[in-house]
Amino acid sequence: MSWRVKNEKGGATRDPIETILGRTSLFRGDFSADGAFRIDGWVEGSVESRAAVVIGESGAVRGNVSGTEIVVAGQIFGNVVCTGHLEILATGKIEGDIDAKSMRIETGGVFRGTSHMGEPAPALAEEPRNPRDPKELSAYQPELSLAG
Repeated sequence: MSWRVKNEKGGATRDPIETILGRTSLFRGDFSADGAFRIDGWVEGSVESRAAVVIGESGAVRGNVSGTEIVVAGQIFGNVVCTGHLEILATGKIEGDIDAKSMRIETGGVFRGTSHMGEPAPALAEEPRNPRDPKELSAYQPELSLAG
């Protein structure tokens, strides 16, 4: 049987689900795969896929999750990075920060944290190494003019 994940347009993604962690399973450690997978059990550790990730209703992850398309019907207690579409279903819950290209939360879905959508955030400017050194601070101080 081939399981597939729906994309934001309602159609199936090209990623068939290759691995399923069953509802009675407990996995401790980091879980990484090139293919899509579904979690119906419990994971204590990071979850990373170069394809789709599905957290089923009975599934829970205590750790960070990353993937191309992510569907959450269960629970995630950690940060989520999604290079495509993230969907939190009515039974889904995320407690952590989200960085996703696009996102949808069904009525009843829970999200507690901060989110960033769209293209990746630009890198922050590097802070001065020695904040007491006037040479390094000059770039951060506005010029004042007393001429009127």
